[in-house]
Amino acid sequence: MRPIFSGAGPTVMTLTPNDQAEALKTAIDGLGLDGETLILSVDKEVLSLTRKNQGLLFGLATYIQWGFLSLFWKLLAGVSAYNTFSWRIVFTVVTMLTYALVAKQNTRFKKELVELWQDKKALLRMLLASFFIAANWLIYIYAVGHGQATQASLGYYILPIVSILFALIFLRESLSRTMWAAVVLAFIGVLVLIANTGKLPMVSLGLALSFGFYSLIKKGLGVSSDVAMLVESGLLLPFVAIYLVFFSPESFSSYSSMEMFLLAISGVVTAVPLLCFSEAVKRAPLNLIGFIQYLSPTIQLLVAILIFGETVSFGELKGFFFIWMAILVFVTGQIVTFRRSS
Repeated sequence: MRPIFSGAGPTVMTLTPNDQAEALKTAIDGLGLDGETLILSVDKEVLSLTRKNQGLLFGLATYIQWGFLSLFWKLLAGVSAYNTFSWRIVFTVVTMLTYALVAKQNTRFKKELVELWQDKKALLRMLLASFFIAANWLIYIYAVGHGQATQASLGYYILPIVSILFALIFLRESLSRTMWAAVVLAFIGVLVLIANTGKLPMVSLGLALSFGFYSLIKKGLGVSSDVAMLVESGLLLPFVAIYLVFFSPESFSSYSSMEMFLLAISGVVTAVPLLCFSEAVKRAPLNLIGFIQYLSPTIQLLVAILIFGETVSFGELKGFFFIWMAILVFVTGQIVTFRRSS
């Protein structure tokens, strides 16, 4: 609650976990604070716990939305992957601009955009990041539309392991024994998949590597997630516009009413989970959010098998087993680290 400042002496009220919103409102209304100051003292532990719970809820909302996102793209299977991706970029730009105006964030957006434009190195990194996220989005849309949603879920299972490797190679970070064990198990899992299927899991590796490089490039950039989404989609907009106008074999009017509607809301579908994630990391520790990140690929895998009717061979299952073991080792190590630091 925002303090009310004026000239008289203060009235102090401290909130405890048992305070109810309506009782508090009644108490404040009954104080008759004509010309007094209300100072609201909030228990820090209570506030911290509340923010952490809110962050966890936003995190759950994020990963559940991302988990079921394959259902949305599957409905657009009749539209080519390139066109779905291109219209997604167009409507993401429209959505983020609308969000900035409606949420009255345009001043903040302008400030961050000006700062980014003045920092050419940061702008170049954003341009490079936009191409990696474009590759990630395009691969995922293609995979879902072509019966490879299972492979897509595997990509997001191994993503944290790829991030660990990138931290070792590019950031010169040291790895704990549990992290090394997770990397080795994941590598064995990929080898088992290759041995049993006779081919590289290109979709899985493409998704994990593209998002891994995207995250690596953006590390340390002082751009908020909503502005970053506008910039990344905005940088890609000229390229997709050229494709849609001059090279696309399909026109927007050639789609069914349902397809046009789904494409039109694809920007909202893209933006909402990201904004939820942004709120989650503001309120809860990243390691806590990291514990629930596997909810998304698990939902994706279940959707692929139970709804899309995709099958997983015994050979693929053996590869999955090693990768799931890698995740278990990784999460166990994170829990141990979290307990030691708390």
